Amino acid sequence: MNINTFDLNLLKTFHALLIEGSTIKAAERVGLSQPAVSAALSRLRHVFGDPLFIRSGQGMEPTMVARELHGDVEEAIALIEGMLTHGASFDPSGAKGSIWLSGSDHFSELLLPRLLDRLRVATPGLKIVLVDHVFENSLEALEKGNVDIAFWPEMPLPKWAKAQHVMTTRFEFAARRGNQRLEAAGIRDGDTIPLGLACDLPHVHFSPNGRTTDDMDAILASMGRERRIIATVPTFSGVLSILRKSDIIGTLPSHLLDNAEGFGDITRHPLPVDRPDIPLMLLWHKRTDNAPLMRWLRGEIVQCFTHLRQDI
Repeated sequence: MNINTFDLNLLKTFHALLIEGSTIKAAERVGLSQPAVSAALSRLRHVFGDPLFIRSGQGMEPTMVARELHGDVEEAIALIEGMLTHGASFDPSGAKGSIWLSGSDHFSELLLPRLLDRLRVATPGLKIVLVDHVFENSLEALEKGNVDIAFWPEMPLPKWAKAQHVMTTRFEFAARRGNQRLEAAGIRDGDTIPLGLACDLPHVHFSPNGRTTDDMDAILASMGRERRIIATVPTFSGVLSILRKSDIIGTLPSHLLDNAEGFGDITRHPLPVDRPDIPLMLLWHKRTDNAPLMRWLRGEIVQCFTHLRQDI
């Protein structure tokens, strides 16, 4: 291989194929036609002397050579992008392709409306894709390059991951306005539900991986108490849907209740236990730390969170 004749754009196509496993989806990711991606793959196969991708069902599975090249290709792309923009201000208006984020529907409600409103003006060629992974899958996806940014509560991270605090939230009980058990007990919107009643009421629990307990249950257990969780759902919107149609209660993040619209039929109640506030973090892989587009986008995301309360 002669570096003087190698088209560096092939690296971006190779990276997109690794992530998407499809020439059609890879074409969408890098802003090329599907035939152009197929032609690029043919050139890459010639350069590396390997098929690189093999048909598997409806997709394409990377060969061992492709898997071994994955990390080096990502670092090379970030390095080249950094060198090309070194000493110059980054202009996001020409950015194209897709940025993949991982986070719960909490972030689609709070972040995306504000972020997309900013991006549609500053970088109209950029597409945002939000997926929802549990924490272990988010980290794996970040490490492999399947997502670019993830959101998760603060916790220990591997050495390759970097993090920035974006906001601190808390959980509180929520119920439908007119919940019969709460009305019978004289509990109004904003009142704390007594611990005994809170434990006796049926709960729906937000859990993307199906776990039926969290740190609040550990706090209750230390007090010799237990709440009555009768169902788990993987989204906060699912919790809300159940609350609105039943006398079940649930816990929701304060920022979601503060900033999202359409919660007039929901009452809010401070928890009857001392549950610590939750720092929420923006996570990324250190290989993208200095990539101009990613650095710029992280700044835009932080600004969205900074002005979250003021924007309503």
